[in-house]
Amino acid sequence: MQTTVSIIRCQTYDEKEVLKALRRSIDFLGGIGAFVKRGDRVLLKPNLLYGKAPEKAVTTHPSIIKGVLQMIREEGGSPCIGDSPGMGNATGVCEKAGIKRVADAMGCPIVEFNRPVLPTERKGRIFKSIEIDRAIFEADVVFNLPKWKTHAQMLLTLGVKNLFGCVPGPRKALWHLKAGVDLKVFAQMLVDIYQIIQPSLTILDGVVGMEGNGPNSGDPIPLGLILASRDPLCLDQIVCDLLGISRKSLLTNRVAYEQGLGRDGVAVVGERLEDVKIQKFNLPHLSRIDWNLPGFIKKPLKNALSTKPVIDEEVCKLCNQCVDICPPESLKRREKGLVFDYGKCIRCFCCQEICPEGAITIQPGWATKFMGERLKVKGQR
Repeated sequence: MQTTVSIIRCQTYDEKEVLKALRRSIDFLGGIGAFVKRGDRVLLKPNLLYGKAPEKAVTTHPSIIKGVLQMIREEGGSPCIGDSPGMGNATGVCEKAGIKRVADAMGCPIVEFNRPVLPTERKGRIFKSIEIDRAIFEADVVFNLPKWKTHAQMLLTLGVKNLFGCVPGPRKALWHLKAGVDLKVFAQMLVDIYQIIQPSLTILDGVVGMEGNGPNSGDPIPLGLILASRDPLCLDQIVCDLLGISRKSLLTNRVAYEQGLGRDGVAVVGERLEDVKIQKFNLPHLSRIDWNLPGFIKKPLKNALSTKPVIDEEVCKLCNQCVDICPPESLKRREKGLVFDYGKCIRCFCCQEICPEGAITIQPGWATKFMGERLKVKGQR
């Protein structure tokens, strides 16, 4: 059966305009009453990667949060906000991102994801022991509220990728170590988390997105859109259509297709796809990791064949946040600055995600440059 994805224009974060657009987007899916009943405990899972001001387009905008909270309250639901940020805690990130002000004004608690539990139903295809925060299972309804952004490892961070934040903080680093060496394996882990959580509703904040060096240090770009769907996987497919790239260029989509997921088709309502396509959007360059070479050749050529994080010493403020978050501890501080041990580096790009100054960028290895073997995303501009 086809899944519906609604696309609604919204050019501003004016609270009245956002609420109006949110109502329209959800009305196409049956209205907020189709998702929330009186007394329901509703968990909002926004993108709270890092504590930056709303205009930086790093986190889900507070106007989106406020509009969703208002609709939940109207139905008699009891909402809370929760996430596991890349650095710091959810309360601190919400305060810097302007979300705490909204939450406090509406009497909505902020939940720290720090109670990992194993799901009673092991729905993952590949990974059977992924610990998810207890708050997810205590909620009657989960609303997934991602931000439209680029991602140096996964190309884009949208509906499916946003659910990775339901894994409590220290365990995210562990999963980067377990699955981050191979991008496809990491994508399989994300798809497993999506199958475990299965949010009731996903609303994508695409009023202003992020392009370039995302998901933390890219450039804000006006997109003027809000998307909504019962299925984040289908929503992610439509974003690829809007960008004019192959749906399979997003690894989570590709992995899902191979597992037989997301193949039933998607019905688009609201705006027509052809009327709201994004004409210019700067995607990150993803390079092939292994070129399908034998292991005895691939291992010594790892640095030459793969992308790697590189530090701009003139921009770096030596805050050490990248050192603290590095899962394999491949980044060290020396007298002259920060130094990567690329032999230990697993290319999870957590350092690039968390850098508050945008001092870390992703560059291809010398062999990739020389051979010109960048992975070409069909239709990429």
